Amino acid sequence: MKPNKIERLKKVCHPFAFKERLHTLDLEDLSEEARFYLKNYGIYNSKLLPEKFMLRIRIAGGRITREALGTIAAIVRQYGLEMLLTARAQIELHGLSATTVLEVWQALHDAGLSTLQTLTDNFRNIVTDPYDGVASENQIEVYPLIEAMQSLFLNQPEWMGMLPRKCNIAISGTAKQPTHFFGNDLYFALAQKEERWGFNLYLGGKNSEAAQNADIFVLPEEVAALFKAVACAYRAHGLRGSRAKTRLFHLLEEIGMEPFREKIASCYPSILETAGRNHGGKKVYAEFEMLKDGTYGYCFRTQFGKVETDRLTVLLAQAEERALQIRIGVDQNFYLVGLAEPEMPGETSGSAASVTACAGSQYCALSLWNIKTDTAALPLEKIAQHRIQVGFSGCLKGCGRHHHADIGLVGLRTNIFGGTQKAARVFLGGEYSSGNAVARLVFHAVPLKHLSSLLEVIIEAYEFSGESDFETFCSRYLNVHSTYFITLWFLARLYLPLPIRLELLPESELYKKLVAQRGFPRFAEDENYIQSIKVMMHALWDDPAMHTS
Repeated sequence: MKPNKIERLKKVCHPFAFKERLHTLDLEDLSEEARFYLKNYGIYNSKLLPEKFMLRIRIAGGRITREALGTIAAIVRQYGLEMLLTARAQIELHGLSATTVLEVWQALHDAGLSTLQTLTDNFRNIVTDPYDGVASENQIEVYPLIEAMQSLFLNQPEWMGMLPRKCNIAISGTAKQPTHFFGNDLYFALAQKEERWGFNLYLGGKNSEAAQNADIFVLPEEVAALFKAVACAYRAHGLRGSRAKTRLFHLLEEIGMEPFREKIASCYPSILETAGRNHGGKKVYAEFEMLKDGTYGYCFRTQFGKVETDRLTVLLAQAEERALQIRIGVDQNFYLVGLAEPEMPGETSGSAASVTACAGSQYCALSLWNIKTDTAALPLEKIAQHRIQVGFSGCLKGCGRHHHADIGLVGLRTNIFGGTQKAARVFLGGEYSSGNAVARLVFHAVPLKHLSSLLEVIIEAYEFSGESDFETFCSRYLNVHSTYFITLWFLARLYLPLPIRLELLPESELYKKLVAQRGFPRFAEDENYIQSIKVMMHALWDDPAMHTS
């Protein structure tokens, strides 16, 4: 298989060696080749927006000291930058230019903060539960293991930029938590075997797929060695042809899990143990969470990942005054650890904590929506009330993790309802906490101005079900039916004059209930309900004023 263009670049100049060229580049006239090399140093620039630069800061395990965050805050103020938290618990600095980006990059590294290997073909930030080590359900504190894994590749010549594609890693030693990690390439999930606590290894997750059980159990002290074995196997045998098929998932798809397990074994210094019993479970964190030592943690919400300067000042002041730890969650929120009482005087909550949103068109040229602002189109009060996990992406790259959420959204533009307008794809049915299922595409395009009403009837069906969480509702009420029927049902709920209830009945019985409703557009021969869906969809969402002749 012919190596792709990026692989050929790696042979021309090793990414690690490119550091010598950083300060001699003409940043106002970058080639695509130079943009690849810069990504290895956490510097992002796009040919679509060549005047804009971004820096991504690695925050291992989401833990950041007050001093480090204070340094970043000072840089943000000094250079007039904007700060975002990512879905990998990292920090991005936006608003940099060709004349300031390297100056800020150097200032960060002088302060002991790293941007290395946060982009392109590298091991990205290793993530975990924000209450790692302190949650009441925590069995193993994994932050030391994260540091051990990171030391194997960070700023190491043989690893910088040399993977076939990016590789996301997660590890959790907490039995019950709201965070989900099956969308990672590697996931060390809490497990127990013969009274020993350790981890089961899952492999091959990505935005649209859940990681699969590799049938490997590992003790905490062996995690770093197993990680290195997996890393070596992937680097040596990973696919390096089409960039669209170079993730670990694609290698596993091509050769199978057991052959890859054998490749891991050949790089591992001990005998691989078969998997133990998983101890993962779901828990919804409250705004204040009692920790195992009797103190409290607090979720300090951002504006869907956007950190406003005045709120950052409040955060730092509260943390300094009370000597609190600061952590970043993959939900794009800060967490303060060590409160004596469940109170935060003077603090007002930000956005719905359970909405994960990508950077959006304000910061990313690939996004078709200004996601941070367009979240206003969602029924946020209902979402917050039920702590429904929403993943909102501005394009199909999936930075909002729309396949690994209760409700997944992808912004697009369409003209099928009239003139070109904003619309969203809607995904439902994710059983992400267990990795049993990713959310499936149910609506291909819903106009922005109608999105809230659709989501409200979906949430209403969840409320009527009486289920304790949205995942269970999806498992029992949605995932037993065909995708087309779910589309049909929620359109009918909007279209028909009388409300209908989604009950625990076979699809055929529910369809009979729809057909019996006055005004339901039934067709004698209608495979997959396509004709009925089209009639209702256009009746509900067509905008005659936007149609052009």
